This record gives sequence, C-alpha cells and structure tokens, in this order.
Amino acid sequence: MTSTRNLFCSIFSASVLLTGCGGQGVQLGEFPALNKTEGDAPFAITQPTSKSPASFFYTSSNPIVATIKDNMVTVHAAGTSTISAQQGKFQSYYPTSTSALLTVAALVCPSGAVAIHGVCIAVPKFPSFLLRNKITWMPTAFQLNWADADKFCSSVKINDLSGWKLPSQSELLDLAADTRLDVQRAGQFWALADTWAATADKAVNAHFSVNLASAATASLSDDHMAYVTCIHDS
Repeated sequence: MTSTRNLFCSIFSASVLLTGCGGQGVQLGEFPALNKTEGDAPFAITQPTSKSPASFFYTSSNPIVATIKDNMVTVHAAGTSTISAQQGKFQSYYPTSTSALLTVAALVCPSGAVAIHGVCIAVPKFPSFLLRNKITWMPTAFQLNWADADKFCSSVKINDLSGWKLPSQSELLDLAADTRLDVQRAGQFWALADTWAATADKAVNAHFSVNLASAATASLSDDHMAYVTCIHDS
C-alpha cells in the first residue's frame, strides 16, 4: 500500500490536491538572511513563496535581539536570532517551515556617547565636573532605568577617560551634603532629585537611590526612571 501511494504521489506531485504526499509540506521559496543595526526601525518580513494558501506564523529564537508581532520585527539589541517562518496545515497541504538568520550589528556611537536601545546617549556639555574627596562627578542631566544607567557609566568615555561607574549609596549621601550643589543647580547643571546608586537592595531587581536635594534614600525597582551621575576616581 505504501509503495503504491508513493508511486501515485510521484506521478501526480504537480496536482495541488496531492501536495504533501507522505506527510511532507510543500517546498518554500527563498527566505534570505537579514542584516540590521541597533536602532533600525521595525520592518515587515517578506514571506517565502508557497503553493499553500495557509498563513505564515513567525517566531524569533532570541527575544533579547528581536521580537515579532504578526509579521513585524522589532530590533532590540546587537546579536543574532533565528527567524522561523511556519506554515500550518490547510486541507491537503501539510505544515511546513523554513528559517533565516537575523544578524543585528551594534550601533557605533561617537566618543563620549553610549548606545542605549539603539540610541546614542551622549554626556551633555558642562562647564565643569564636580571634584569631591578625590572623586570626579558627572552632573545629573538625564534619567534612565538602573540597567541602562549602569551600562552608560561603565561604557562611556568622558574627556578621554574610561573607567567611570555608578556611585555607591554612601558616596551619593556624601555628595548630597556638598553645598556647592545649590550653586550648580542655580546654573541648571544638576537635577537634584532621585539619583541611582550602584548599591543593590535585598528586594529582587531593586537598587537604592538618593535624592540630592533632601538626602533621602529610597529603594526603587530597576525599571524605575531616575537620574544618572557617573563617577571617576581621581
């Protein structure tokens, strides 16, 4: 029976009604590799050609690099992800699939800027940085979540110097006591508000912040937006 069926399928394989003989889906057309860069706009997938009228469903093997909704791909970070195109069963057509490799290149930012979610964030131009107890402080000027703040400080190069980092909670409290901050605030160089510390809280996914105006400390969820200052040991 099986050999007869295979012979029958072989002879009449061009017939739409017999596509998928032996449980195999139709052969799909080209589904080429994709190359993108961090920060690129979402893009639509060009589906492979198919004799089957069934709809395609797409998945990304690495959601950190890219996610897919319907046929739209959103790039998140540098790396690679396998994009799978899956076509379900439709009447006499068996399910089938194919895949392509998506490669996302890292966004290259100029010196003094760091790529955060596909955007180059640069250190604003300040007339000076604050020096206190042999620590150089970058003025607070923008807000990020904790992970992005930590990435910015550890990656940025300021005045040709690398090795910047987020301050500890105790270092921020010491800075909050510096009366020069009031003068800096008057010149709009510092935002004296909740500012991220490198110090982690016992709570899961939480770090401490210090309000540079009141010296009040708080535990914030890592996805919270707070101000960023980076420090460098002089």
